[in-house]
Formats: sequence, structure tokens, C-alpha cells
Amino acid sequence: MTDDRTTGIERPELSAERGVAQYQRLASVLRYRIAKGEYPLGMLLPPITQLAADLGVAVVTVRQSYELLSKEGLIRSQRGIGTHVAALPAATGDLELAINDPFAAPEALAFDVLEVRRHTRVPQELLGQGEQSNGEYVCVRKLHTYSGEPFCYAEIYVLTPVFESLPQDTAKNKKLLAAVLDELGSRSKRVRQRMTVMPADFPLCDMLKIPFASPVAKMSRCLLDSKGSVLYAGVTWYRGDRYVSEIDIPVSALKTVPAITEPQRRAASERKQG
Repeated sequence: MTDDRTTGIERPELSAERGVAQYQRLASVLRYRIAKGEYPLGMLLPPITQLAADLGVAVVTVRQSYELLSKEGLIRSQRGIGTHVAALPAATGDLELAINDPFAAPEALAFDVLEVRRHTRVPQELLGQGEQSNGEYVCVRKLHTYSGEPFCYAEIYVLTPVFESLPQDTAKNKKLLAAVLDELGSRSKRVRQRMTVMPADFPLCDMLKIPFASPVAKMSRCLLDSKGSVLYAGVTWYRGDRYVSEIDIPVSALKTVPAITEPQRRAASERKQG
């Protein structure tokens, strides 16, 4: 009889870290291995006492991490059988499309509008050198989910006249960047995009349902007209274990627009401004 139980688990790094409980770090390691297919659906995980001995941690640490993953629906324990992988993260194909294509709208993608705030301004940190925030903007805070699982939190600023020209409930039913691009047509001339990787703080962890200080990909975008005026500005935070960025670029574009793959160094004045 074949035993599908995991064996020979490598000891992960679970050293002390301020603000992050050891069981949360262990749960993060196990969650990552499930997401990457190292622990496939149906595989039996080691008993709590065995895993604790293998990793050199307290039994209560393993028990708490198993309980956390059980609440998330990723694992299930059955008396007489053991603990096995009960679910896998959402399929990545359509999720990758939803992340990388502003116009993609797979069936499992949904939006939860947390707030719509009028009479706002674009935060200075989102503006680049020579870019202007003219007039008032509507700020929309959204949580993007895929198959019910949150994977992205966004704060978006749309120039008020542009926002009011969009169909009602657009923010609930569509990506705002796609809606704005459709509405403006040739008026929008350039998109500036910047991505950084950072640890998530407590509010972000709570919204995305991830352990404290988990890595997130922070993406900022500005849509500009020919005069450098901001029509749309947004910052989104993607769960690090769900984020995949892939682009297919014609070779000719690498010669004409090298900044596509080689970000240009900003001037000292712009660095001070940002």
C-alpha cells in the first residue's frame, strides 16, 4: 500500500521575528508549499508530534499552524486517517490573466467596493516628475477576489468628470483602469507604472487574509494625457503568493522603448520629490 504522507520535510527558517508568531511562520511555509504543488491535493501531512520533532518546535506551534490552515480550508483532519491537503489555491491561469490584463474579466473575478470618497486629491507620492493633479478626484477603495479569495487591494483616484462619465456601478462590475481607458479613448496618452515588493502591515494582512509581514507586490499606475495631467492614478497591493507578472514584447519594441524592460534612473530632483 502506497503511503502519500510527506516525509523528510526540510527544516524551514522559523527563528524569532518581532510581531510574527512562530505558528504563523510555519503556516506560511506550509501554505506556500501547498500553493506551489509540493504538497498536492490529498497528500497526508505528518502527525503533529512528528512534525514538531522534525522541525525542533513545540507541539503547540504545529497544532496552531494546522488549525489556522484548517480554518482557511486548505487542510482537513480526520480521526484515524490524519491530516491531509483538502484544497488548493484558485487555478492560476485565469488569475494571472486577471492580474496582467486590465481588460480581462474571468468569471471567478469579483470586486468588493469598500469606499467611494469624493472631493479628494491624488497623493503626492503617486505623482512623477512633471505630472500634474488638476482638479478634484474620486477615490475608490476596492478588494479584488478570485473564487472568493482576496488577492488584491486597490486605492484608485479618477478625475471627477471622468468618473461621472462612467456607467453606474462600474466600480462594482469592472476594473476601473479598463473602464477609464474605454471612456477616454485617444485622450489618454501614456501609462507610468512602478512595482515594489514590501512586507504587509496589519490592516493589509487582515484584508488579504495573509500572515503579518507576508510579502506583497505594490503596483502604482498613472494614466496621463498629452499635457502630463493625471486622469487616473492607482496603487494596488497583490498577495505575494498569488502575484505573477508576465509580458510578451515584440523585439522591435525593445529597441524603440528600452524602458519597457530596463527602468530608467530617475533624476535626483524627482527622487527628492517622490
